[in-house]
Order: sequence, then C-alpha cells, then structure tokens
Amino acid sequence: MHKYRFNFTIPLTLAFLVTFSVLIRLGFWQLDRADQKKEINQDYKLRQSKDVVNLNIHNGIDNPDSVLWRKVSLKGSFYKEKNLIIDNQIYRSKAGFNILTPFKIEGTGKTILVNRGWHINLINREQVPLINDVDEVKDIFGYAIKITVPGIDLGGGNIEIINSSLARFQKINLDEINDFYQADFLPYMIYLNPLLDNEYISNFKLPVPDSEKNYGYAFQWFAFAFTLLIIFIRIGITRNDKSKK
Repeated sequence: MHKYRFNFTIPLTLAFLVTFSVLIRLGFWQLDRADQKKEINQDYKLRQSKDVVNLNIHNGIDNPDSVLWRKVSLKGSFYKEKNLIIDNQIYRSKAGFNILTPFKIEGTGKTILVNRGWHINLINREQVPLINDVDEVKDIFGYAIKITVPGIDLGGGNIEIINSSLARFQKINLDEINDFYQADFLPYMIYLNPLLDNEYISNFKLPVPDSEKNYGYAFQWFAFAFTLLIIFIRIGITRNDKSKK
C-alpha cells in the first residue's frame, strides 16, 4: 500500500506562498498592460477612421488632442534650406536619423514641423545628407503626432549647427524650436503620408508598441508560478512504500 508523508515546514510554505503570489500578480499585471495598449491603439485606429482634418481651417491650437493621430491635410510652403536632423532614431534595429523641415501653413500664421522620413546613419557622422529643396506652395498629407519626439541626450547643447541650412537636434523641444526658427510652431508634427522623398523611409508607428510581448511575458510569469508549484509539491510530499505481510 502506498502512503504519502507531508513535510511542509512553515518557513518553506511561507516562502512559496509569497513567491507564488508575486509571480501570479506579475502575470496579471502584464495582461493588464496588454489590455491598456490595445485600448490605446484601438483609439488610434478609431481616430484614423475619422474624416481628414484640414489644418488650414482647424489647427487644434486650443485643443491639440482633437487633432492628434488624425489624418490631416495642409497647404503652404516649406522653409527653404532650413532642415534639421533628429539624431539617434532606431528603425528595425538600425541606427539612423529623421529629416524634419518646417512648413508654413498658408493663411494661419502658424508653422509646423514635417517629418519627411528616416534615413540610416551615414558612414561618417560629419557627412551631410542630401535633402531636396521643395520651393513651391504644396498640398501635403500625413498624420499629426505629438511633440516631443523621444531622443537620446548625449550631454552638452541640444542643437548642433552643421551648416547654414542644416542643424542636428538630439531631441525636440518646442521652446527651442520656436526660438531657433523665430516662428510660432504648432505643438505637434506631421509624419508625411505619402513621402515626398524616395530616399527616406516612413517610420510612423502606433502610439504604443504592440501588446503581443506583454501576453508573452504574462505566459512566462504564469509558467514560472506553475513550475514553482510543482517543485513545492515535489519537495514537500514524500511517498512511503509498505507491503502487506
């Protein structure tokens, strides 16, 4: 006949319960994070389905949230030879930079930064990328995205003047942009769609990363908790084998 002996000591049991509870909570926390991301991205997709906002008529200056993540159209002109690079932008695990050019919105007195696309880093940091001038008045289209764009602050000044027509920024600061260009910028930027330059790549993306990773992390935490439970049972229960005489 097989009998089992239980050897669960109080310290071992308490350590198991605390660790098991923490692992389970971490799993549910990751599920909650995934749900939050899905909700944010669903709101983004809902905004994308709405009518295009004409920034020449409605620029959202009093309520920027009414414009953010919406498809927009605008008419005006780019600042000739007044481009800037946003440094240290990663796209598909490769280092590069974004090219931005100010755009004066016709009939509004407002200016907006236009993200013309991403370019992989040049071999030599001192090289200057070729940026095409756009002189004529144009109708452009894209998505309105909130400033500030993330960037890595390497210390020292945020603005590096490369030449008379190009500056490099580590990150975007609206006050610095207004002062640098002596203009009145809207508190968001435009990611062009379609792009004007074949040399660049659109790195426009959802407001938060996809939630699949969080589901994966949740599975890992639950798997750790289940493994711990098996180990706890295996250590705490021993079997006695007795034969009938």
